[in-house]
Amino acid sequence: MKAKRYQTTFRQIMAGAITVIFGLPLYLALVNVFKTEEQITRYPVALPAPFTLDNLYKVITRPDNLLFEGLKTSLIVTVATVIIVVFFASTLGYYIARHPRSRYLQALLLIFIAGMMVPTQVTIVPVARLLSWFGLMGTLQGMILFQTGGGLLSFAVFVYSGFVKSIPRELDESAMIDGAGRFTLFWRIIFPLMRPATATVAIFLTLWTWNEFLIPLIILGPGKGITITTGIFTAVDNLNINYGGAFALMFLSALPLLAFFFLLQKEFIAGLTGGSLKG
Repeated sequence: MKAKRYQTTFRQIMAGAITVIFGLPLYLALVNVFKTEEQITRYPVALPAPFTLDNLYKVITRPDNLLFEGLKTSLIVTVATVIIVVFFASTLGYYIARHPRSRYLQALLLIFIAGMMVPTQVTIVPVARLLSWFGLMGTLQGMILFQTGGGLLSFAVFVYSGFVKSIPRELDESAMIDGAGRFTLFWRIIFPLMRPATATVAIFLTLWTWNEFLIPLIILGPGKGITITTGIFTAVDNLNINYGGAFALMFLSALPLLAFFFLLQKEFIAGLTGGSLKG
């Protein structure tokens, strides 16, 4: 009994320590948004006293529209990337899952899984050279192609192929007997059932694309447009460590992600567990 009690206490202490480690940066980022510069430097952990919105106002009213330009560019890239990846990954994942005896398709799935293990830093230089040959460096099209062709597509195919295994094959056969073609079968019957998987893929892709820093920094380059992450980098550099402005910019840039997650959180949880029902 004592051993179990000590084990439980140890787990609680470890859980509390991990919570503090991951929660403290979030707490500091949140409370320091509403402080003056003097309060941030002297009392970074304390609650705002007095409470101020000056940091948010200064970021929103910047003459260069850094916040809104960054949000616009990030939104365009993220939405385009998610739509393209969901389209190709859902169809390919469905086809692979419905042909489990095909060695070629299973080998293709293994290639996609292996692609998830390759860091972006390894591929960014050769891909950047390819984009340069086609005149796509410094363009949003080039950046979107880079995002869709990387590990994001591999991850999405893996999720969809696993989730489709939980959808009975008899559903396909019944629809085909009723006269449904392949196009109708997938887009009107199967794809709506894949909504939890789509929500999971969309949330992860949105998070990764929105927070990406290295790719837009290299692909877009200086003066070619900014995303919200490169905008924060530029602002922090130009503000000479204006902590209030930096915290405010980070706070505002995270709001769209939080809203998107809370909107799809139920489907997200279902999508994480759906692929384990079969196969």
